Amino acid sequence: MEYRYTAIVLKKREVGETDRLYTFYTKEQGKIRAVAKGIRKSGAKLASQLENGMRADVAVARTRGTGKITGALAEESYPNFRVRFGMLRTVLSSLDRFERLIQFDEPDQELYGTLIDFLEYSEKGARAEDEACVRLLSAAFLFRTVARLGYGMEVRVSAVSGQKLTPHGRFFFSPAQGGVVLSSECDQHPAIPISRNAIKLFRVFQEHPFSSVMKIRVSDHDIREIERVVRYLIEWIS
Repeated sequence: MEYRYTAIVLKKREVGETDRLYTFYTKEQGKIRAVAKGIRKSGAKLASQLENGMRADVAVARTRGTGKITGALAEESYPNFRVRFGMLRTVLSSLDRFERLIQFDEPDQELYGTLIDFLEYSEKGARAEDEACVRLLSAAFLFRTVARLGYGMEVRVSAVSGQKLTPHGRFFFSPAQGGVVLSSECDQHPAIPISRNAIKLFRVFQEHPFSSVMKIRVSDHDIREIERVVRYLIEWIS
């Protein structure tokens, strides 16, 4: 039986001499895998329709095991971040982390919408040649993804005591305790320091759309801290 999907290409890898195995996140079925037979042969037309990060209409024949791709048509290639290496690397790295977080065959319309928004706003950031914007969007996308998966982090008050985060306090980020904690509250749990600026950014990620994230102007130091905290959170989940 053949199924049609609206799909984002998350990753691909070569199998056999001429085939390629694709992982998609689809609107209809969540994460799926399917193989494209002969796609690496000279003259094969499907390859250009299925680059990582593209949105495509994909037809998959399914019986048992991994489905077989019978057709694909790219609907959106996101050309601006695709031709800027640093931005492309940032987006594809985020898609790779997203893929590792998501289970197979669990459709989620909200998560699919978040993924589409991330790609579309990253494309706008790339069009403006704003690499810092794309990096912030990537961090916001992953932070929202883990929250949707049930790992929402508290960033407004202490996750342990509920105390307000005072302007001059020292704070740590502890996924095991549910988010930001006071320095006196993390002795028994793994945690990393987190600055007031980073906490403010995570609040924006939680409470505002990607359009607001695009308008933020912060230092490279702040962006690197945000990326470090997001990596730490994902490693803890994994």
